[in-house]
Amino acid sequence: MTGPRVIPECVIPLKDANAQTQRTRQLLAEVFPSWNIDRIDVTSLKGGITNCLLKCIYRAGTPQEIVVLVRAYGRGTGSIIDRNREFCTHVHLHSFGLAPPLHARFKNGLVYGYISGRAVDYRELSNPVLMKGISQLLAQWHTVLDASSIRTLMLEQSGLKSHDIVDDIWQLCQKWISNLPTDTDVQLKTKTLLAKELVWVKSEIQYKGGPTVVAHCDLLSGNVIVPEDWSPELCSDIPPVTFIDYEYALPTPRAFDLANHFMEWQGFDCDVSLIPKVGGPVMREWGKQYLEGTHRFKRGSSEKQQNGIHVGEAEVDILMQEVRTWWGMPGFYWGIWATIQSIISTIDFDYANYAQNRLSEYWTWKREYLSTKKAAGESNL
Repeated sequence: MTGPRVIPECVIPLKDANAQTQRTRQLLAEVFPSWNIDRIDVTSLKGGITNCLLKCIYRAGTPQEIVVLVRAYGRGTGSIIDRNREFCTHVHLHSFGLAPPLHARFKNGLVYGYISGRAVDYRELSNPVLMKGISQLLAQWHTVLDASSIRTLMLEQSGLKSHDIVDDIWQLCQKWISNLPTDTDVQLKTKTLLAKELVWVKSEIQYKGGPTVVAHCDLLSGNVIVPEDWSPELCSDIPPVTFIDYEYALPTPRAFDLANHFMEWQGFDCDVSLIPKVGGPVMREWGKQYLEGTHRFKRGSSEKQQNGIHVGEAEVDILMQEVRTWWGMPGFYWGIWATIQSIISTIDFDYANYAQNRLSEYWTWKREYLSTKKAAGESNL
């Protein structure tokens, strides 16, 4: 089996639509030598706020069309995203049937298989049927994927030394903060404050998030794909669910991936009323289904063990406490990210306001965390 093609000299333009289409067709003709360049249709897809995504259809003259995606990275995103990790994670996921085939890697992007379906709307994430599909698939991710295998592939692909690889969320946040500018007094104050907060929050929650897993880290509604015709109103069966976009995947405690997903229930509109209550009935049910999935996908478990899975309330309690402890981390993480994007991105999105909204989530959590911690300390006196 041959791996993805590597075409290091190819660059897909981000702005010039005509040049973008022409260069994409040339790229695909090189990746797929049997394709006639004149039969390749290129359409820009909307929805992301970081990259340029192109849907490419090869009309082979038969009813069976061939569809692939070409993703060109947004300007400056290499400063916040490890593209080598993304590539190696995609390869690893595909080996488990959890990602589409990866056809090629070029200088500023990837060519990979198209997953037929639609992205769910953020208001659908609380649908009980969809909740079960998402929780089960995330449980599979957290159980079967192997961070060490991805790391080994990264070393083979990049030629980097082991100490050059960012291995966890703390190292990544430190890298992001170090990339923040200090050209103005406000920027310097922001950078200093975030660096101080990173030290504090790491000291408080680092070992309280449960097992370290290969986490998706960006499980918003747009990255959850279901069949095009699936509707919660018309179908009560659990839909086939697929996760896409692996550029933020990283080894983290499982609590971060769960807390981050629940925070994404608010959508980009930041409708916080849609976020489930930590430890409430909806989140507990989601967590129970997730834990059942982790037992089901556990390596080496027999069919008899899988059929006899029982998750008790105490196990759910532990998971809820992990999520509660890490509840502020998604806001901190994406607040730093959006602060950088507000400086480097050319995409039409209000990153500065989004950064403020997400960091406010962190400050709210911190106040509640310290209040709870103080009350617990006083009760032990």
